[in-house]
Amino acid sequence: MLLTRIISGVILAPLFLGVVYLGFPWFDLTIAAAAGIMAAEFTKMDGERGTKRRLMIAAACVLAVAAMTHFGFTAAVLVVILASLCVIAADIVAGRRGLSLIHIAVAYIAVPAIAMIYVRTFGDRQSLFWLLAIVWGADTGAYACGRIIGGPKLAPAISPKKTWSGAVGGLVSGVGASTAVLWAYGATIGPKPLIVALVAAVATEAGDLLESGLKRWYEVKDSGTLIPGHGGLLDRFDGLWVAAPVVALFCWIFGGGVHQW
Repeated sequence: MLLTRIISGVILAPLFLGVVYLGFPWFDLTIAAAAGIMAAEFTKMDGERGTKRRLMIAAACVLAVAAMTHFGFTAAVLVVILASLCVIAADIVAGRRGLSLIHIAVAYIAVPAIAMIYVRTFGDRQSLFWLLAIVWGADTGAYACGRIIGGPKLAPAISPKKTWSGAVGGLVSGVGASTAVLWAYGATIGPKPLIVALVAAVATEAGDLLESGLKRWYEVKDSGTLIPGHGGLLDRFDGLWVAAPVVALFCWIFGGGVHQW
C-alpha cells in the first residue's frame, strides 16, 4: 500500500504542479474536472440512489468553477448558493424530509475549488505553490511522525491512526516546507507568511479529520478508487480543500499573493 501511494504521488504531483505553472486555461479546466469528480464521489458515499441529483450536484460544482473563471467571485458564490437551494428543493419534491449532509455537497466541493482559482489568479502561481508546499509538507510530516514516534491518539473516534505526534510533526513540516518555497523564490520571510502557513497547516489537518469523519458517518473506507493507494480525489485533496479557502481569505485580507506580504 505504501509503495503504491508513493508511486501514485510521484506520477501525479508533477502533473498537478505543471498545470499550476501553466495557469489558465489548463489549471482552471483541471480544477473544474476535479470538482465534478469529487462531487460524484461525495454523492455516492451517502448510498442514496438518484442519478439526476448526482449529475445536478456535479454540474453545479463545475459551473461554479466556470463562473469564477469567467465572471469572478460573486458570480461563483451565487451559483453555489442557488445550486444548494435547488438540491434542498429537489429533495423536498422527492419526499426526502429534513436536512442532510448531501445538502452541503455543492459548497463543500465548489467553495475550495473557487478558492484555488482565486489564489492562482489573485496571488499568482507562487502563492499556489506555497499553499501546496504547506499541504503536502503537513501531510508528509504527519504521516512520518505518526509512524515513527506514535504516542497518544489525536481523535480515535474519528480516525484511529492519527496521533498527536503526527499532528505536531505535520505543523512543523508544513511551515518548514512553505518557508523553503519562499526562500527558493527569494521572497521576504516575515511574520505574516509564517503565521498564515501555520493556520493553513492546521486547516490541512482539520480537513483530513473532516474527510475521515464523513467516511465514518457514511461507513465507507474510501471516497472512491480513482487513485491507487489513495482512494478517490476527496481522499487525496481533503486537506487542500480546507486549506485553500484559508489562504484565499488571507490573500484577500492582505491584498495580494504571499510574495507581497
